[in-house]
Amino acid sequence: MIILTATNANAYDMNLILIFIFFLSTIVFLSKYKFIRKFLFLFNPEFIHHFTFSLIKVKAKLLPSFIWKIIYQLNNKKLERNLFGITFKNPVGLAAGFDKDAKLFDELSMFGFGFIEIGTITPLPQEGNPKPRLYRLKKDSALINRMGFNNEGVESALARLRRKKTDIIIGGNIGKNKITKNIEAKNDYLICFEKLFDYVDYFVVNVSSPNTPGLRELQEKGPLTSILNDLQAKNNLKNKRKPILLKIAPDLSNAQLDDIIDIVLDTKIDGVIATNTTIERKI
Repeated sequence: MIILTATNANAYDMNLILIFIFFLSTIVFLSKYKFIRKFLFLFNPEFIHHFTFSLIKVKAKLLPSFIWKIIYQLNNKKLERNLFGITFKNPVGLAAGFDKDAKLFDELSMFGFGFIEIGTITPLPQEGNPKPRLYRLKKDSALINRMGFNNEGVESALARLRRKKTDIIIGGNIGKNKITKNIEAKNDYLICFEKLFDYVDYFVVNVSSPNTPGLRELQEKGPLTSILNDLQAKNNLKNKRKPILLKIAPDLSNAQLDDIIDIVLDTKIDGVIATNTTIERKI
């Protein structure tokens, strides 16, 4: 039985008021969405991306975290998925690319995601491709991204992951720096793997972004087998191994896909993520 004192009763009433204000503001926002959308489209899409990022951070602080969870999270055993030895609360997650530097995963966890993937993270910080590098396709209600693995490097992400406050499942999407030659690329993946190992729940090996010159060449049988074998060797030395997934391009030929299947079976990684950004404009 819960007995409300005057103090916590007032707090309870205030929370109800805040929830009411939130729902009211949401209704107003949705009714004005077309106007707001037109306003947002006046600005560069990458600016709006960062604006939205900051807005989520501010919004998360307006109410206690448990209230956001009441509003957004649906806890239902029927939604749970058990994969790779991990129990996901639901199958809907946030892919890599939004929270590149592990700056927002705690706040995002309040909004109902079953998992959040950070990255792509590289050993060293890098600026990515020159701006503009994000473009709207208004007729298709889509975006073209040419970001180029812009991130603050593995050490910055690691510092934030060490301060993790929630139990959200975190995936670590890892890649190579632009300045790293392909022949040395596996060292970049191994560095990120070792640094992040204790702080993420699974890994995604990104060799398929079209926005880093030469990266997709790592999907060829020789280099990819070498990278995955070395990662698995490191993984098998741990007290408890972490799932390793391979993120592939959508533009592979049937012969290349056959090679990928052989590599996945030979290296015994845990799965494949389909797919990364396409270089083909036809749908």
